Amino acid sequence: MSALRPLLLLLLPLCPGPGPGPGSEAKVTRSCAETRQVLGARGYSLNLIPPALISGEHLRVCPQEYTCCSSETEQRLIRETEATFRGLVEDSGSFMVHTLAVRHRKFDDNPDPCGCPGLCPGPGDWKRSGQ
Repeated sequence: MSALRPLLLLLLPLCPGPGPGPGSEAKVTRSCAETRQVLGARGYSLNLIPPALISGEHLRVCPQEYTCCSSETEQRLIRETEATFRGLVEDSGSFMVHTLAVRHRKFDDNPDPCGCPGLCPGPGDWKRSGQ
């Protein structure tokens, strides 16, 4: 989860908080300046980020209320998140493959067919134990 924390912190500015409630006549005038600054520093084109809040009802991941997240921004965030997740899984997977390979080598190098010296009965041990 700690590796996904930067992604969550990146998405936080896209959630400007509660907008006008149902039946409210207030106009949405909140700026997306902070989001533009954060995403611009990450290499996003400022043309992809609206200057003011927009309706997000068409979005799948970003907030579906008023948001600073456009469809293009959402798609790029999805691609970046998938790449980060894939990298984390590959890192964990390579560690597991390495661990299994080392243990497999140790198992193969052990002359005891059981892999546990002293725990496996030898060929004549079954007859001596009465089984």
